[in-house]
Amino acid sequence: MKALLLKGPRELSIEDVPPPSVEPGWVLVKSVAVGICGTDKAFYTGTYPLFKKPLIPGHEVAGVVVSDGRLKGRLVVSEINFPCGRCEYCRSGLYTHCPYRRTLGIDFDGGFAEYFTAPEQALHVVDGLLDPVTATQAEPLAAVLNAFTQYPPEPGSRVAVLGTGNIAILAAQTLRWMGVEPVVVARKGSSKVGYLLKMGFEALTLEEALEYMKNKTPEGQGFDMVVEATGGSQGLDTAIQLVRPRGIIHLKSTPGSRFTADLTKAVVKEVRIIGTRCGTFREFRKAIQLLSQGVVKPVVTSVFNGLEESIRAFEKSLSEGEVKVVVKV
Repeated sequence: MKALLLKGPRELSIEDVPPPSVEPGWVLVKSVAVGICGTDKAFYTGTYPLFKKPLIPGHEVAGVVVSDGRLKGRLVVSEINFPCGRCEYCRSGLYTHCPYRRTLGIDFDGGFAEYFTAPEQALHVVDGLLDPVTATQAEPLAAVLNAFTQYPPEPGSRVAVLGTGNIAILAAQTLRWMGVEPVVVARKGSSKVGYLLKMGFEALTLEEALEYMKNKTPEGQGFDMVVEATGGSQGLDTAIQLVRPRGIIHLKSTPGSRFTADLTKAVVKEVRIIGTRCGTFREFRKAIQLLSQGVVKPVVTSVFNGLEESIRAFEKSLSEGEVKVVVKV
């Protein structure tokens, strides 16, 4: 089969590779559409070292099951953590942290190929609910929902979302659905902030956000919750500046490089910094529901047709103004 292989920083090639073997309890899925995630971009640029070389990337993937069984012919999206199901973490319900897990498109070959494999239990049917391009965004939305499942905003919370990329846009819409109207903090001159403005969100530069904090939060001490989704290594420091004492920071960026932050200030403020990653079964189901109802509307800025366009799609994903690039395989 044809597959996109990532061998190192900016080393992408389309090659013939053997189709994946199908383990007991797993199914073969024909890739239909794959989104390029921030982690994929970090792998591609080299800021995040590869766990597997070469790697077939792609974990925001929708496809059609081709293996015989109850799901044959169905359009599905896949969770990305494939756990052992037997260890203490799995049996405690923390299967996304199984130490023996394989992670689709991260340390296990993903969706940028004609076919990929996944455990049947990791698949969610989206037939009649979502088109394949929109379906690719169930995975990142589930990751956003995971943060708010663990630590939801309280009614009336003052919340800031840092960033204007895909996760930030999904987070802002999710918070609105939860009854909280966040303030978006954007880099000055951001080419993506317009998407949030069109959705009716208030967007501020960092300087404006600091002034807002002084004038519109209790005693000028900061936001109750800050969602850090800048994708950069400086975002945590900005979040610490903006959050109130004993406030919550949801850390969602995975740049691969080390964060640079004033942790002394975090200690003095007694800040709770919560790192969250992938969604579980529950969050995937909720993500599919929110997308199908149009409550959350992902911003897909470019769609490429054909696996052979994948290399060009990766380069395009790094362009200023791109929120989400999807390849129709």
